[in-house]
Amino acid sequence: MDEPPPETHTRPASDAHDVDSLDGIVNALYASVSFEHGRGPDWDRFRGLFDPSAVMVRVQPGVSDKRHPDHRELSSIDDYVARTTAAVETGALTAFTERELTRRTEVFADLAQVFSTYERSADAGEVRRGINSLQLVRHGERWWVVSLAWTDETDGGLLPSRYLPRS
Repeated sequence: MDEPPPETHTRPASDAHDVDSLDGIVNALYASVSFEHGRGPDWDRFRGLFDPSAVMVRVQPGVSDKRHPDHRELSSIDDYVARTTAAVETGALTAFTERELTRRTEVFADLAQVFSTYERSADAGEVRRGINSLQLVRHGERWWVVSLAWTDETDGGLLPSRYLPRS
């Protein structure tokens, strides 16, 4: 198993099938955050996908105004895990499902950019769609997610047809 680049910290060991291909790492990402009632996300698997210095950015469309000038929420992996774990432990989030609808991938050498359209629901509630934008770097025999940014579709900002499944 390849270790992270020397300037990073150690994370949980990853299953080789989760990180040896772009398909594997994207599929593992969706599987690790999805969970049924009475369970929680698979945080060890989740953490094992990311470079320890990775950043997560939630872009919240429509909230950038004078009252909310910052429409993005930046997190470390540990901050994201802690925030989501707290929501699960307090009962604010009891189930979550996220699945990939389509994917557009660009690769050059050991660098990849993945736009992955998702459909998600929490607690069997409203189904929402959006895009995960992942930046990945291959080091040795595996891929590492170095950043993940995402945003939901809104009434005023529908997903372009190129990011939707073909009928």
